[in-house]
Amino acid sequence: MNIALIEIYPNKKLDLSKAIDAHLRNSIIISKYLDADLLCIEKDFKIAINKKYDVLILGYASHYAPFQLINKLIQNNPKARKIVLSNEYNIASSIGGFKPYELIANYEKSNSNKSIINQHFLNLNLLLAKYPNDATNEKKYDCIYYGTFRINRSDYFKKYLKEDIYLSTSSKNFKKYKHIGCNPKLITKLSWQNQKETLNLFKYQLYLEDINTHTNFNHLANRYYEAGFCNNVVFFDVNCRNTINKSELGYYKEQVADYIVESYEDLQSKIKECNKDFGKHLAIQKSWRMNEQLSRKLMLQELKNIIYNGL
Repeated sequence: MNIALIEIYPNKKLDLSKAIDAHLRNSIIISKYLDADLLCIEKDFKIAINKKYDVLILGYASHYAPFQLINKLIQNNPKARKIVLSNEYNIASSIGGFKPYELIANYEKSNSNKSIINQHFLNLNLLLAKYPNDATNEKKYDCIYYGTFRINRSDYFKKYLKEDIYLSTSSKNFKKYKHIGCNPKLITKLSWQNQKETLNLFKYQLYLEDINTHTNFNHLANRYYEAGFCNNVVFFDVNCRNTINKSELGYYKEQVADYIVESYEDLQSKIKECNKDFGKHLAIQKSWRMNEQLSRKLMLQELKNIIYNGL
């Protein structure tokens, strides 16, 4: 079966070994697993344009897309199944001509979009789960939150992102956080180079989610699995309880309760307490991940079944 996985970047050159965006890292993993062509930059589409594909998968799209080439690729493959990947309830990429399509989503809520002919519910974020790095790596800093600015997290940003908390984001987002009153220690985007991830330098990670996700289940975010291989202890905002209870963490919810925080002061107090024996708390959270790699293997098998057999 011939499969093309589409990720759209403006770059004329793209070093996949230095990929930062989670959706691109996901697509690299999927393309290798399915032995699919990964199409990212204009050169890739020029090479693929006359190939015949059984399935076209859209991982991510932007206004940088070489639309003429993409439309030609779609026109040349009129019988190809079209599948869109979405691990955020408010982000399902689209490009002209890429409909109707099937949706493989990380969230439970059904989508009323008439272009969607079928929706599959799958924990795509497990793609980034892997065995932990060397736990002896030096931990230089305490707690970090990272990611783009999300308007539906503004109240939580204002509550937690200040003083001794590190915030990693694109420099263009600095002013957005400052505008709503955040004053954390600002750093630019993290590196995700294998075994040398910036996140390894931190002991703790703060887990926040959108207001919508409190009542509409979305599998645990990429950051939870990234915390796993970078040996972070995760602190969860209290409003994430529903996600915790419905996820694989539900089995451990009594232990997870010790790592739930309600305020910046509460977070700082728990950091201070955990610093007395960081290894102990890391070991506790590692125990929650005992079945993580098996879950990932089963998810990949299900993903392959969907793509190969339409199951």
